[in-house]
Amino acid sequence: METGREVLYRAFKLLGYTDGYGGVDGARDAELLRCGTAALEQILADLRRIETPGQTDGWTGDLDSPLPLSAETVNDAMPYGVAMLLAQGESDGDAQSLYAALYNGKRAGIRRPAERRADVLPRVYG
Repeated sequence: METGREVLYRAFKLLGYTDGYGGVDGARDAELLRCGTAALEQILADLRRIETPGQTDGWTGDLDSPLPLSAETVNDAMPYGVAMLLAQGESDGDAQSLYAALYNGKRAGIRRPAERRADVLPRVYG
């Protein structure tokens, strides 16, 4: 999984918004795609601040282009974050809390750049 569309459809599958053939329910397709794209952009911005702080270029917004994050982050964290926001938009509190817990756990495990770590012990001047 490396594109926005793949992440979206995995989130739809997690929430049970797909039909028996893996496609999105036709009656809800346009609305889910619109809300899902917004959720994807929010989660991408959140995870980019962790994985590549200060970098803002690299993704065109095209759902079929690769996402500018590591494969580990895209596969492990993004679908749960998108599912969390979609469930919140649908007022599905049970699913929202489940995917929020999963997303926050996965988000905490994302590798951060080494330069973000700094010594925070105060200096004693005497």
